[in-house]
Amino acid sequence: MARGMSGTSRVTVFPLLHRWSELHNAPMGRCIVAYAEAGEGGADAVLGVIPRPDLVDGTPSLMDVAARHAPSGYGPQGPNAFGSWLACTGWSARVTPKPGQLDFPAAEWELDVHQVVRDLQPQGTTAKSVYGHRNVHVGLFRLTDPRLMAEAEGVLDQVSLSLAEQLQPA
Repeated sequence: MARGMSGTSRVTVFPLLHRWSELHNAPMGRCIVAYAEAGEGGADAVLGVIPRPDLVDGTPSLMDVAARHAPSGYGPQGPNAFGSWLACTGWSARVTPKPGQLDFPAAEWELDVHQVVRDLQPQGTTAKSVYGHRNVHVGLFRLTDPRLMAEAEGVLDQVSLSLAEQLQPA
């Protein structure tokens, strides 16, 4: 059973193309990800999928998505590399906003935590954190304000589909 955590902080909501049809012999998978911070000084990265069961694979495990990306810049494949890649993904979405992405300066949120990676170990450096985070919490994300949650659920409606997605049969 997942445990929960909650907070009030800046929340960045962005679309994520997490599966490519030509590589997986299946329809492309898109989901909506929320990134927040918790703990003293934002030591904890919080990343969760905004549930959209109407999407093809719209509620993936973010740790599985990270594993499929096989990040190589964070040491051996495993929880540290996957958690570091997720911290990078959230942080990068925040600092390089894309069209259709949302950023709420102070929003209340809840996360059904599915997995936690503690004490991230940066590779090739003496740093004590990865993108400012020591821990990564991953799961299903909800904004407690129904209006903000509705906006977040609509993020993919603002994103143009790629040509390959437009050509896929429904």
